[in-house]
Amino acid sequence: MYVVILAFILFCSAGITRSLFAQRVENRFNRVRVPVFSGEVIVLPPSPRAEDMRADFLQATIIVDGLLLFVAGVLSYWLAGFTLRPIQAAYNCQRQFLSDVSHELRTPLAILRTGLENELDAEKFSKIRPEIESHLEEVDRMSQLIGDFLVLSRLDSRDGSKSETEIANLQDVVQKTVNDLRSIAERQNITLTLVQNDELALPVSIPSKELLVRAIANVINNAIAYNHEFGSVQILTKGNGRTAILSIKDTGVGIAAHEQKKVFDRFYRAEKSRTRHAGGSGLGLPIVKSIIDSLGGSVALSSEVGRGTEVIISLPIHKAS
Repeated sequence: MYVVILAFILFCSAGITRSLFAQRVENRFNRVRVPVFSGEVIVLPPSPRAEDMRADFLQATIIVDGLLLFVAGVLSYWLAGFTLRPIQAAYNCQRQFLSDVSHELRTPLAILRTGLENELDAEKFSKIRPEIESHLEEVDRMSQLIGDFLVLSRLDSRDGSKSETEIANLQDVVQKTVNDLRSIAERQNITLTLVQNDELALPVSIPSKELLVRAIANVINNAIAYNHEFGSVQILTKGNGRTAILSIKDTGVGIAAHEQKKVFDRFYRAEKSRTRHAGGSGLGLPIVKSIIDSLGGSVALSSEVGRGTEVIISLPIHKAS
């Protein structure tokens, strides 16, 4: 179809240019008519100069090509939309299917978890306690994966549309998130250190505090999981007047330079040797980037193998009107 349209445009361009140029040349040869007493005497004009002919041809070409370029742009825009329409429809169906399936799986997983916890407390199942605990871990991992899918589906469905926002103090959100994760860090012998100025207010405008907590928690969880035993994670908040900055720096195994640009790709995971435990789904940092992008902020990552990783989240500070 594109070849046919291109051929048609070129054919029209040649035909219209020829017609317009021929009309201009004819006008030059039939320009002068001088009336006399007894009638009309036709005085032949001088032969057109080469410069005039070239000017006529150039003007005809510019007029025709400009018009056809506009028409081609409109047709290209329409064809692009027409071509992408089924792709967009398929993507929307896939996104809706993923969201629906994720919602449907939450209930049976919750029932399964409850049953396993009851068996874990029952004395008659004491001999298979390790197996039950292992099954619970897998249920938790599956629940986490489903939660990740739901978050991504929620972010994708926003499509840049504006929604109601709330004002939150970044320092309060970070403080609560760190407190919630301290027990996880302690179980893995990781020290969490929070550095912030309590007198400094860092108000940010967000559609959901839950999303911001999720983004911060994902980064800190990564810093814990990909750390050395008895390692540390430093969380620092600061501001420069227009931007609230959150820095999360660990003493972990680090990320190779060739992998650092890929860690924000969905389902991408760096070498398994980076973690001392079973890894995640490869959606942690992609979710962080999607959330922060939706909040109008940015995420930057720097890392050195063997020395650790630093993730910096920047969010615009809300200015009261």
